[in-house]
Amino acid sequence: MKKGLFWALHRAVKALFWCFWIAAAGFLYTQRAALEPAVDLTELWWNRPSNRPSELGRIEGRVTRLFAADSLQLRDDNGWLFNYGLAGAAVPKVSMNATSNDRYAAGAGLTNVTRLVLNQHVAIDVTLANPQTRTGLGLVRVGGTNVNETLLRDGLARLNRDQIRVLPLLDQYALVRAERLARRERIGLWAPTAAEGLPPGPDAQ
Repeated sequence: MKKGLFWALHRAVKALFWCFWIAAAGFLYTQRAALEPAVDLTELWWNRPSNRPSELGRIEGRVTRLFAADSLQLRDDNGWLFNYGLAGAAVPKVSMNATSNDRYAAGAGLTNVTRLVLNQHVAIDVTLANPQTRTGLGLVRVGGTNVNETLLRDGLARLNRDQIRVLPLLDQYALVRAERLARRERIGLWAPTAAEGLPPGPDAQ
């Protein structure tokens, strides 16, 4: 009698245990959007490089040329020319196999970045540099505008997390969040496969 009662209680407790975790999992799933910031910050913090510099180098100058939406040339106050790419924000290159979304992103990205930075004074927080060739990658700001973040938020670039690991955690998160919002709203590169609703590309007839 006692043994039967014990096993009945054991099964009841076990059932309650699994019901609790199933309910908890269901709740977490419905709240996944609210939990995304914590998940992103945890991933970014966990993957910080051990040799990350305590302070990033900075280059300031006037943008003289754009090679693409994610690549520019600037001249500093001493007259030196630097060619830098936008760390973490990869704009598609137009090729024979490029999709309509890629073509749109490349054209619209170049137009938007040209409007933002050409002939403007910008500051670049350097994430990767080759001093001999004066080339590298960095986070580009013009005034209070983060150009890398703007491209990602407009859905005109794909995020490369490996290129931003040395940035301060909140700067990394701003870029992650920008791409996530563009994906969620299905704009630019993340628009439907048929590119529904996209304006014509720059090479449209």
